[in-house]
Amino acid sequence: MSLSKEAVDEFKGIYKDKYKKELNDAEASEAANNLVGFFKVLYDCAVKEAEKKRRLKKEPEGFHITDGEYNCLICHRQVTGEESWYDKWGCKCLLCQKAVKEGLVPGFVCRDSDSWYTMWQLKDKFGLAHQTAKKLVREGKLKARIVPYADGKPYEYVFLKRGFGNKKRNQGKRRSLKPADKSRF
Repeated sequence: MSLSKEAVDEFKGIYKDKYKKELNDAEASEAANNLVGFFKVLYDCAVKEAEKKRRLKKEPEGFHITDGEYNCLICHRQVTGEESWYDKWGCKCLLCQKAVKEGLVPGFVCRDSDSWYTMWQLKDKFGLAHQTAKKLVREGKLKARIVPYADGKPYEYVFLKRGFGNKKRNQGKRRSLKPADKSRF
């Protein structure tokens, strides 16, 4: 779908007013069509999300998503069909869904990715190696919410940031993590 000459000219005028730069016809046409395409993608996503929200009213406990591939909001694994679960917190794999349902992991981590760290983020932000983090968890010096496999072994670690549900923070030697805390390890 290509925009009309009038729409492209209108875009050129808006662009010139906002950025104080004149676009030629080819640049303006490409930029305007890209913008329209981007908003079409956003609109399509919003429509799919609204359909899921309507379905949640009929099925408040949640349902499997069968209209494509999604990523789990906790472990980020790609899931489809019977491997997926959608509820008020969003899309999850079945292991993470079970952990949220059983209260092992708070549901808000699905909606607020800034409220917690993954294992790889501990390495990236704090220089804390995977095995060291696991050792600190075993010793009780680092608090992790653990999503288990069916056999009980850890599948995914969720490290809540300070102020996001760590009720026992600042008790004993257990401390919540902040990016500036690299020196303590």
